[in-house]
Amino acid sequence: MSNHSLNHVGVTVRDVERSLAFYRDVVGMEVYTHRRMGGEWFDTLTHNSGADIDVVMLRLGTFVLQLVEYHAGGGDTLPLAHHHVGNPHLCINVSDVDAKHREATALGGLEPTPIVDILGSGIRSFYVHDPDGLPVEFVQGNG
Repeated sequence: MSNHSLNHVGVTVRDVERSLAFYRDVVGMEVYTHRRMGGEWFDTLTHNSGADIDVVMLRLGTFVLQLVEYHAGGGDTLPLAHHHVGNPHLCINVSDVDAKHREATALGGLEPTPIVDILGSGIRSFYVHDPDGLPVEFVQGNG
């Protein structure tokens, strides 16, 4: 029997302030730490020498999202899309998917997909993308 649990999910971003605004203002997450870091310990941990990063930790209920912007030691930007192997997406539960869709539309620039009923199950969702193209789904369950 294991006592493991999820600690956080980390996402590398191009501009941490822009991504922070999206996850705080659109998704509704709460910031609980924001700091610049790097050093030998991080180089050793990640096999990435010379990294200088800006890190924001956000919370939504028990879920923790880490945003990381590399100021030095960063790599190439990967293409994000559902059909690319290894591509993540985030799924956020909402109580009113129609209201969230109206909000996303009114904000402009998010280009939300139409709301769909998943397999006629009554579970309804739509997608937007974060500032770097990561798919973010908003879903309302059926009960």
